[in-house]
Parts: sequence; structure tokens; C-alpha cells
Amino acid sequence: MERKILLTIAYKGTNYCGFQRQPNGVSVEALLNEALSKIAGHPVTILGASRTDAGVHALGQRATFLLRGRIPTERIPAAVNGLLPGDIVVTAAEEASADFHCRYDAVGKHYRYTVRNAALPSPFDRETAYFFPGDLDTAAMAAAVPLLTGERDFRAFTASNSGRTNFIRRLDDIAIRRGGDYLHFDFWGNGFLYKMVRSLTGALIDVGRGYLSRETIAAAVKSGDRSLLSLTAPAMGLCLIKIYYDDEYFLDKEALLR
Repeated sequence: MERKILLTIAYKGTNYCGFQRQPNGVSVEALLNEALSKIAGHPVTILGASRTDAGVHALGQRATFLLRGRIPTERIPAAVNGLLPGDIVVTAAEEASADFHCRYDAVGKHYRYTVRNAALPSPFDRETAYFFPGDLDTAAMAAAVPLLTGERDFRAFTASNSGRTNFIRRLDDIAIRRGGDYLHFDFWGNGFLYKMVRSLTGALIDVGRGYLSRETIAAAVKSGDRSLLSLTAPAMGLCLIKIYYDDEYFLDKEALLR
């Protein structure tokens, strides 16, 4: 009997070339395939919902694989975690319907970018937060958010070598919150281009430090001209928080903002 298993996966991406298997380094996907194949007793190839880049982290990555055999679904996390390095953890496993597609059935994604905005760095978050010591005007950044939300052409906010021809995405909301020495940029949308969240974060930081104006942001969105922008925030501050498959997406987003 073959079952489709949906996993929830958390990982610290510092030591990996990204989630997806690549020829230039160790990927999260490759290690999961190897560990799952051992507990399944047959070759396993997972399908990930999001292709996070090198150095990017996740709390709520999702992936499916086909499992033959009788191992109880609820025992999969403990079994596979015993074969994985400590910076990759399967946090949940559940059975999915045969026609479920973890990538195409997603209705929304939530990413968070964390900036340490303080006079001095911290040795404890150097791999999970971007250290930016300069003054940042959160009100100015918040005023730029409406220019970036909605269904728009985001070609100015992706890498020039992305290989995409369709740059239309729907960005539902951006929340900018300060907590002590940290700024958190939360992004909710139906999909994201290559390096899009990091580019959006960099643009907002440039607004906050007075380097870019709202007018320049508006011009970049309208023209698609990447050269109007500057900073692409580095990978270490980015984390995939959650992938949504139903209306919980909207309810969960609103609850966080309250």
C-alpha cells in the first residue's frame, strides 16, 4: 500500500546550498531523501513546497513523499530525526490525499526577515539575523508598504538571472514590527520570485535609512527597472514561516497583526 505523506520541516539553512538538491553543495532535500529512504526501506524522493536559497532558514517548510510499508505516520518524525543532522528537524507528518500537491495547492506563504538594528552585533544571531547598526525610520518604511502590496509586476525585485518570464505576484501584506533591538519584516503572498523577499526588505531598509524615496519605489514598481534599487538583504535574515493550504491563511495573518 502506497501513502502520500506530508511533512512539516524546520531547518537552519546556514550550512546548506538551499532546500533543493544542487550539484554545488549539500542540500536539505538530499539529506531528507537519504534519511527517509532508510526508514522507508525503499528509495524516496521528496517534493518540496518552496525552494529556499542557500543560507535561508525555515520553520514551516512542507514536502511530500510516497511511502510503501506499514510504519505509522505519527512515528515518522522521531524515526527520521534520528538520522538527520541537528539543524534539520521534521516537526510533523500527516497523510495527504493522492491528488494533493504541496506546491500547487498552496494558497499563501509567510516569510519573515529579521534585522538586528542596534549599535553592536550579537554573537548569538549572526547566522539568523542581518546586523544593520544605522538608524531606521519605521514610519517611513510603513508608508512605503502600500506601494508594494497587491497584485503587481515585481520584476524590479528579483534577480536578473532568475529565468522567469512572468513576474506578476500577489503580495497581500507586509508588517514591520520592532521588538527591542530587532526589526521583523513579515511578508504574506501567493508566491514569491527568486530573491524577491530579500530585495523587498533591502528596498524598505533603504527607505528607512533615507537612501530611497517612496517615489523611487513607485517608479521601480511601475518600470520594472532593477537599477533604481540598491540593497538586496543577505540570506541569513530570511525564514520561511508557514505555507497555507486553506482559508486559515487569512485568519492566521490577521491574528498576528492584531
